[in-house]
Amino acid sequence: MKLRHRLSVFTASARLGFKQVLDERLGLLGGFLMYATLVIAYAGVFRWIPADNLAGYRLSFSQLVWYLGTTEFVLFCGSFAYFRELQQEIQSDQIHLALLRPCPVWVVKLGEWSGQYTGRFIVLALPCYVLSYCTAGQTGPGFDSVAGIVASLPMAGFIMVACTFMLGASCLWLTQAEPAFWIWQKCLFLLGALLWPLALYPGLMSRLVWLTPFPSMLAVLGAWIVSNDGATHMAGFFHQIFWVIVCVALVAATNRAMLRRIQAGG
Repeated sequence: MKLRHRLSVFTASARLGFKQVLDERLGLLGGFLMYATLVIAYAGVFRWIPADNLAGYRLSFSQLVWYLGTTEFVLFCGSFAYFRELQQEIQSDQIHLALLRPCPVWVVKLGEWSGQYTGRFIVLALPCYVLSYCTAGQTGPGFDSVAGIVASLPMAGFIMVACTFMLGASCLWLTQAEPAFWIWQKCLFLLGALLWPLALYPGLMSRLVWLTPFPSMLAVLGAWIVSNDGATHMAGFFHQIFWVIVCVALVAATNRAMLRRIQAGG
């Protein structure tokens, strides 16, 4: 009964978040323009890399463009402003009543943010696909790759919003959440393999990054562009599932710690 209630609250919050995104037309347009600027700019950089050098890693210019287009798309579906939203609610004491409600605040927040993530995905998917297709030289991933990316995206999005919830809550202990967010963002950039596939990383580093949650948010989806190995994709799915479970446990623990901290007058 408790689980069913939380799922219903999560779903209702997701619907609310979805509707909120559909009303943000200017924000969606701005997001797409920023996405287009990044993809086109980095495509210009990729053109300078000799094709023979890329061939040594079984990569091509088109694959690099699609890899970047995929990982950037994952980021643009979300919002790095979430942690500031939670931090503001904590620092203005708005969070106090929310923590005392029967349903934990993290269920409501993650539901709302997941709905917003889904809304941006639905609105931006086609224009971002067309842009990447044209920039990559009118070549694109096959149906299997697109299906794999779509299947992986919800888990990547959930892990991302779960992390931003914990980052926002960190202001209770760190005064400001920004330093923790900056470190997390740089780790996502490097360990999540935002710009370059893990095939281009040094051997040891390309393996060690899998001990962290960051590849589950970006590299797992990008792997559908640069690899046809079924075992690699299956391992990526299991990596995402593992971190979804861990994030649920950590966010629930963070919510309880927030309540204790606030009740103690921290």
